[in-house]
Amino acid sequence: MQETTIEVTPEVEQLIQKAARAAVAEYKRQEEKERKRDKYHNTFTLMKCYRDAAFHIENAISDGEQLELKGMTDEQQRTYLESVRRSRFKTLIMTAHIDKVVEEIEHRRRMAGREIEYKAFELYFMQGWDYEAIAEKLGTGKNTPRRWVTGIINELSVLLWGIDEDKLK
Repeated sequence: MQETTIEVTPEVEQLIQKAARAAVAEYKRQEEKERKRDKYHNTFTLMKCYRDAAFHIENAISDGEQLELKGMTDEQQRTYLESVRRSRFKTLIMTAHIDKVVEEIEHRRRMAGREIEYKAFELYFMQGWDYEAIAEKLGTGKNTPRRWVTGIINELSVLLWGIDEDKLK
């Protein structure tokens, strides 16, 4: 088998470099889009779990007197209860952070005269209503509550997770 060599002209070299730069730029755009989508998704998911987290804080069995742990050794009981306490404590910290951030969102909407947007957010996440019921209650179009919730989730993302370092460049 014989090897063939291809001579690359300066024009072809320039075209290759231009295509490579375009590919890298597109890759970076896609990566940023995914990061933004992930942040939105994480915030939305966190808010969907908020009521369950609050329930966990209020109802987690973390005291041996609350529950008879039959069939467990003292060491197993201690390990179990410590695990529940750690989980409850982490959940408590996160929900406290969420409460603070949501309070700020409510304040911002009130100051802007857009309390209805916060009300839609509250009904959806804190009370578990669907968008259709919210639109009916608030007298809006059927897609309006979803738009308001999306806007608030985007704002919450920054308040909850901070700003990405590379966004400042």
